[in-house]
Amino acid sequence: MSTKPEQQLKVGDWWYLPQQDKLVKLSETGEIVQTAELDNLCQKAFNYFMQNPGRLITRDELLSNVWGVRDVSDGRISRVIRVLRVELGDDSREPTYIETIPKRGFRFVASVVRVGAPAVEQPAVFEETVDDDTESAIDQVPAMVPKRAVTSYVLWSAVAAVFSCSLIYFGWLNWGSTAQLEQEIPFGRLDPVSSMDGLEFYHSTSADGRYLAYSHMIDIHSSSSLIVQDVETLEKQVIKTSENSNLIGPIWHPNGNALAYQQLKRKVSCEIRLLRFDVQFKVQSDDLLTKCGANSMGARMSWSPDGRYLVYPDWQDKSNNIALMLYPMDGGKIEQLTMPPETSIGDFAAAFSHDGNYLAFIRDVAGAAGQIWMMNFQDRSIQMLIQPQGIYPGQVAWMPNIDEILFSSGNNELSVVDVHTKKAKVFAYTDNKAGEVIISSKGRIFASVGKLWQSSIRRINNPLKNNQAVDEIMQQASRGEGMLELNPVADGPTAVMSNRSGVQQVWLYFKDGRQKQISRFSGDFSPKALEFSPDGKSLLVLVGTSVWLLSEQTSPVLLSLDGQNSRDPSWSYDSKTIYFSASEQGRWKIIAMDRDSLTQKTFAVDMDYFRESPDGDYQVWRNTEDKQLRIKFRDNSEITQLPVPAQGDFVSPSLVLRKSAIYFLNSNESKQYEIYSYDLVSKTINKTGIIHPKLARRFSVSTDEMFILQDDGKTGDIDIAELVFSKQTL
Repeated sequence: MSTKPEQQLKVGDWWYLPQQDKLVKLSETGEIVQTAELDNLCQKAFNYFMQNPGRLITRDELLSNVWGVRDVSDGRISRVIRVLRVELGDDSREPTYIETIPKRGFRFVASVVRVGAPAVEQPAVFEETVDDDTESAIDQVPAMVPKRAVTSYVLWSAVAAVFSCSLIYFGWLNWGSTAQLEQEIPFGRLDPVSSMDGLEFYHSTSADGRYLAYSHMIDIHSSSSLIVQDVETLEKQVIKTSENSNLIGPIWHPNGNALAYQQLKRKVSCEIRLLRFDVQFKVQSDDLLTKCGANSMGARMSWSPDGRYLVYPDWQDKSNNIALMLYPMDGGKIEQLTMPPETSIGDFAAAFSHDGNYLAFIRDVAGAAGQIWMMNFQDRSIQMLIQPQGIYPGQVAWMPNIDEILFSSGNNELSVVDVHTKKAKVFAYTDNKAGEVIISSKGRIFASVGKLWQSSIRRINNPLKNNQAVDEIMQQASRGEGMLELNPVADGPTAVMSNRSGVQQVWLYFKDGRQKQISRFSGDFSPKALEFSPDGKSLLVLVGTSVWLLSEQTSPVLLSLDGQNSRDPSWSYDSKTIYFSASEQGRWKIIAMDRDSLTQKTFAVDMDYFRESPDGDYQVWRNTEDKQLRIKFRDNSEITQLPVPAQGDFVSPSLVLRKSAIYFLNSNESKQYEIYSYDLVSKTINKTGIIHPKLARRFSVSTDEMFILQDDGKTGDIDIAELVFSKQTL
């Protein structure tokens, strides 16, 4: 059995204190600024790694020396490893603490140095923290809990935080049905198959299950390629490359000797093409099937099993969103299959059932959530099956029984929804987040794993207001933060979206060095908004399609109502009123909510975007009919069109309202995103010269307009992986 080290150790960025049997981080003055909240089992496992650095540790060795048994399921070990990685801020793809050796075990790769006792000043009262890795094995936990349920939620959170690793040790409990859960919900590993640098995505399998086809880009600015890979030998072959357009979504023809794909240059051109090749994958022809709208976005296509029809997503030039189109290979008119509501990006990720009678697809909700729908291909009737909570499904796949559809339902979870009952259940737990999922004819599950974008936050001087050159990564945001909002009050804390716990949470960073988490989100989401009230006391945050009110002193409050799909939260200049857009029956309206009473009222029905300047001098909104931005000043009743690109499509305007100017993103002459300024006095548009990454729409401007904060990340890494179980599942 493992024992704890007897002396103080420096382990990577952490200190191990033997008296407390704790891992802590210290400030430069020796004060404890962070404690790794690990219970007994997790701490024992970490202690064993610390005492055995650099060598291979098998799973059997862990079972024997940490658990003291040999009959614990393989999945429980992986879950403990995951808890440790989350708490330490480790990345399984680029590990700095625990490296996974496929099919063999683990290796502790961090430096372990014996040191003398530092001068640690123990605080009199520890700041209350929340265990960010608490999960529910059965039910999806809501993103946050409404105010009326705060008491019971806090109690549950406290209990879960204490016993999170204990549940791993004793099994994922369903309040007394442990044995049944272990039998029904397996644990699988996502083992990389492609493992190339950059992005591998939109994968599909040939009808015989032998080959994968997928798109590949080193980064978003490089050329794109279509790759064919043998899933047995892992041999890869590039069959087409393009320097100036994206080759997206290859889908195998049922006969196995052709691929349909989308050749897209967004806002310029879009084509659906058919690429034929011989048995050696030498291209024989590359023909245009049909053109698609220049607004189209990359999304999955699907062949009917008999090869007669191809379903593809299309954003036609005069339409408001993406619709699914049916292309008949035998000739005839192209048919529009779906008509999504105006408040939706549209329909995409189509997948024919194995018998060709049904078509599953994803319908966007307000640009922030995804619903799984199904069409009866015979009579074209459609019905919604489910709207997954806490995650946006990237793809759906039919199970072999044709009665269930597989989708990603959590950071480490796959679920299936029954097409007859519309009930969902967990299919498997995984050691990584599965993105797009597909199932081959052999029953093998392949999923994308990794990150599209790696965030960092950069502060740059605004050259229109500040000539003193500043260009630096924000030191207070160094743990994978994806958004930072400065407090409008000089001494107020900064709000940061941090994924240090594995899930994006809102933290307050104080001037004195304190840090405090003020949210309790679950699931996987990309925050679309984070905005301080002008008095600096409260925050609005958009989570999926829900608007939340956060503050340091009070519990989180859900502002949007059940079923109310919301976006673009903002404040009145006096911090007394909250505004946000909400969709109702397929149309947008603006909601105004009193901050004290939290009562809603309809503010406008002809707008899908509304903001008031922090000083209250003017208001900006977008009309739902013509999608044009308008502005009205407080001391002038005249309403004028704002000469700023409306940034149409489904995307909300990326505007930052300040006293002297409105800042916005726009494409420059080189087709790059650049930050521009509309001067409210001179009525002129000026360039800042600051280029903004294409995948990072968020930016902010300091209240005094001296600095610009932007997400200055880089293209991440996405691989295609196979889900491997210890025993056959499908």
